[in-house]
Amino acid sequence: MDIDTYSKIRDSLNSSDDIKRISQEFAQPVGVISAILSQKIVSKVKKTHGRIKSKSKKHVLEWNRGDTILNIANRNEIPATLMASMILKEMGHSKKYINGMFKDPNKIQIQRIKDEIVQALNSDYYFSPRAHRMQTKKGKMGENVIERWLDNHNIEYRNENELRDSGVTKTPDCVLDEPLNIDGTEVSWIESKALFGDEAEHKHYSNKQFKHYEEEFGPGMVVYWYGYLDSLTQNGHLIKNYEFFDENSDDVQTLLDIGCCW
Repeated sequence: MDIDTYSKIRDSLNSSDDIKRISQEFAQPVGVISAILSQKIVSKVKKTHGRIKSKSKKHVLEWNRGDTILNIANRNEIPATLMASMILKEMGHSKKYINGMFKDPNKIQIQRIKDEIVQALNSDYYFSPRAHRMQTKKGKMGENVIERWLDNHNIEYRNENELRDSGVTKTPDCVLDEPLNIDGTEVSWIESKALFGDEAEHKHYSNKQFKHYEEEFGPGMVVYWYGYLDSLTQNGHLIKNYEFFDENSDDVQTLLDIGCCW
């Protein structure tokens, strides 16, 4: 995706209500638009979380006066799960106890807190436990598509679990037994990312993962399932998206149809 199109899409996205409209306007899959929105929100939270958290006493005071967690979250433009966590911590609850609340709100004995936690979790498509489970599901689906593609082409490989069992600590999703020539590059490993490859994400994973894979195994291929910026620097490895796996159209389409909402 060119940077101008990406910038227009990102600037137009403010909430999950915008996804379908922007998807149609720019003729992009729902999953692509959803991934861009999710990354925009996560980026914003990283910048504002500390400032908002510093006002936790004020948030608790507002809650004690009858305001809801969801209203306080919306007013501060932060996902409701994070606001709930801030308020509960300020009340003196431990991180472990709060995580237990989020995992099973039905165990919460105070009805108001229970109702508001459920409301917060159901409204949060980015930081709630269900949102994390959805992202994990998308990640696994992407890995499965790659493994099926390799199996269909009779390409021998070791997956992440097999690599760890053999003592490899930094493991791509697949390491090929023999290098595979793709677009003139001898690819020795494949890494699946169920996200959009913008500059920030690519730089993060290049430093955290890709450079280590290249040192260990040589050049590889990164798959950003929801697309990537044309301007990304490849640094010796290939970058692909869902279009590379067109022959698995049913599997790929299922992945592309998953938005951030449920």
